[in-house]
Amino acid sequence: MAVQNPATLSPVEVVNSLFEAQFDLDSDVARSTVHPTKSKLIDTTAVLLKTHKTGEITVDMVLAAAGISKGSLYHHFEDLDELIETAMLERYARWVDVSVEAMTHILTTAKAPKDIYLGLVEITKRTQDPKLSGERFYRAEVLAMASSRPRFAKQLAEIQQHLTDALTDLIRDAQDQDYYRKDIDPKAIAVFIQAYTMGKIIDDFSPSPVDPENYANLINTIIKEIFMTK
Repeated sequence: MAVQNPATLSPVEVVNSLFEAQFDLDSDVARSTVHPTKSKLIDTTAVLLKTHKTGEITVDMVLAAAGISKGSLYHHFEDLDELIETAMLERYARWVDVSVEAMTHILTTAKAPKDIYLGLVEITKRTQDPKLSGERFYRAEVLAMASSRPRFAKQLAEIQQHLTDALTDLIRDAQDQDYYRKDIDPKAIAVFIQAYTMGKIIDDFSPSPVDPENYANLINTIIKEIFMTK
């Protein structure tokens, strides 16, 4: 999910490009390295998950929509549950990839703390958008599923650890360049960033939600005043 000519883009343009690509590809979640038949099954299941709960999806529904034989499905997956779990994890993993790539561009191309701040402001704007409430609910559903599905939990843990480790390394590099305060643990910052990008889900239920701009301003103030160097 590369950004065209990233060296010529501002932090804001980089973030916009990455997040737009994320949703332009919403119906195609399987990675390009996956076998074509397996990829088709994953993408088809991902589309069905947009309009059906996991328990409503059947093997026949997937096969009819994908135009693939039952034998092929069981060649690539142990059962329907594994296919559904894979489709959900691929979508979750793609969000992780976008997040890591956005932070990588921001933190590795910054020439001053201001560049990082502007990029993070745009990430805040994007992730807290009321239009993305469905994405926040989806991520919460994935996390909730992990509590009762050991196989799913193990795979999700690997994806989640990749995100935390990648962000931690990037933040540590920013600290080495005196962009972030060194007296705050980089892993703690990495977890905080993930928490606030999803935390707005609490307010998504409210009939009288907080003004999105006011919420974003709060997060941006915390980032600027607590984490970044003066």
